[in-house]
Amino acid sequence: MAQRGARVLLADLDSDAVEKAASDLRAKGLTAQSVSLDLTNPGEYPALEKAVEQHFSGRVDVLVNNAGGWRFSTFDEISMQEWEWMFRTNTTSMFLATQAVKPMIPENGTGRIVNVASGAAHQPRTIMPHYAASKAAVVSLSRSYALELAARNILVNAVSPGPIATETLKADSNQEELNKLKQAIPLGRAGEPEDIAEVILFLASRRNRFMTGQTLVVNGGMFMI
Repeated sequence: MAQRGARVLLADLDSDAVEKAASDLRAKGLTAQSVSLDLTNPGEYPALEKAVEQHFSGRVDVLVNNAGGWRFSTFDEISMQEWEWMFRTNTTSMFLATQAVKPMIPENGTGRIVNVASGAAHQPRTIMPHYAASKAAVVSLSRSYALELAARNILVNAVSPGPIATETLKADSNQEELNKLKQAIPLGRAGEPEDIAEVILFLASRRNRFMTGQTLVVNGGMFMI
């Protein structure tokens, strides 16, 4: 988005990592700022509101909800603490960020919200069932927000990525899992972060004028719906 001319504010729990990401963009001549906060904690959102006011005069055209996490657990292994962590990270963060930002989005037709769900939202899972459930909730909330915000000309959509070769998934400890996933993908590879970024960019742009309440599944043909 920054490469296409957007002024970007990055929010993340890891203060060092998010500032480095913003700094790397600025080093390329792009406009990027960072703010560190726990997106699952409603008490920390004043920091986000302050950053938006400081850098963007209180206006947000596009919100991308991309906070998330997972644990490889079966039904019998999931503790109550892990269950609650999963929903706080994947679903509550999206709800809180949307509630905080939607008053800042103008009603002139430029407003877009894009939520990152998962292919797991559309399939039964005996491993990571809590992850699948939390991402299915993201899909459902995206539809509900799309209906609520349509009157304000704000389009709300979601993206359900398949296996993506993030730094976490490419780690040595996950190589076996990554290789298994590649075998299940007709295109023969895991996705790259840029593959999802381009889809998000379309949904967030003015080129998307009439799509709202939808979830695009981007998974190399791993399953088709």
